[in-house]
Amino acid sequence: MFDSIKSSLTHTPKIYANFNTRNSFISNYRAQVRGVVLGANFNSQFTLAIGYNWLHTDFFRPIGESDTALLKIRYVSPFMEYSFLEKNNLEITIPVYLGFGISGFEKIDGTLVNKRFILLYEPSMKATYRILRYFNVSAGIGFRAILAGNGNLSENPITPTYTLGAGLFLGDIYRDVKKAFD
Repeated sequence: MFDSIKSSLTHTPKIYANFNTRNSFISNYRAQVRGVVLGANFNSQFTLAIGYNWLHTDFFRPIGESDTALLKIRYVSPFMEYSFLEKNNLEITIPVYLGFGISGFEKIDGTLVNKRFILLYEPSMKATYRILRYFNVSAGIGFRAILAGNGNLSENPITPTYTLGAGLFLGDIYRDVKKAFD
């Protein structure tokens, strides 16, 4: 693996961009974390990027004796992804996020209380299948571990994660459109 990553890094990088949703659980309810990622892909095998992620699902918690507040989680994450199998139309990758950010509770007036630093680690395994020239479907499993700053969550800091998705190969579309007009 390390030899193929080292070899991939000698190739000219291509721009990598992604919008994603990763699902997990908070208090036995589905929780969606959304993210945007921008970086570089080397040899279609290894990706290095940086992302911004936020808890998209609304979770209200009691604060004090009479208030309720909305749980907020936001973090920046260095991101890497290694593609270890490409066969026919199937690609299997290992994406890993390491998140640094904050969690807190947003009150009705917009103030953020109980703000805490959080450190997250999110490894997973994802399969992507190209169903048509420009379209794919994907699924993945992994886990999210809150390594530091779990004070705002009373649940287990380690939860399973899963992804289900569909995507476009925008780079392929761009190349084909460009070629058609040349």
